Amino acid sequence: MRTPIFLLGTSLAILLILSELPAAPPTRSPLQTIELLHKALRDADSATVDSLLHTDYHGISLQGPLDKRHIYIETREKAVSDVAALKPNEWDVRILSSSTQIDSNGMAHVWVRYVFYFQGTPNHCGFESYTLYQDKNGWRVVSFADTDNPLNGRSLADVCPDR
Repeated sequence: MRTPIFLLGTSLAILLILSELPAAPPTRSPLQTIELLHKALRDADSATVDSLLHTDYHGISLQGPLDKRHIYIETREKAVSDVAALKPNEWDVRILSSSTQIDSNGMAHVWVRYVFYFQGTPNHCGFESYTLYQDKNGWRVVSFADTDNPLNGRSLADVCPDR
């Protein structure tokens, strides 16, 4: 009679110990990581942006009308501080289409056709390119590049055709 009670007590102790172990980090795909990044922008959640960007993150954006294009370079610190200064729903990046390539050794590329809404109004569109590396905590964005094409009242199909 002592053996079943001993086994029951041991089993309960093991379950209690296992319940105290830290949970494994969430396993998100590279695209889900980008979707979470976009949600963090929409929610003005700089802490989540901070957690998704690699320590060596950098961003590059080709901006302006076609006759006056310029390159904007963004540091990690600038990206996080810009989001911290936002109010929820000021920025909203909507993915229109995407493709993902994943290297089994821990690198991924996400290509996105998008439209950007500023304060609820379509503002610009283009394509985004994300390079991500996987570490023990999941996928981290190490670089970002996009084309930022102002809509200025024109249609998405005219400014950023899907090709």
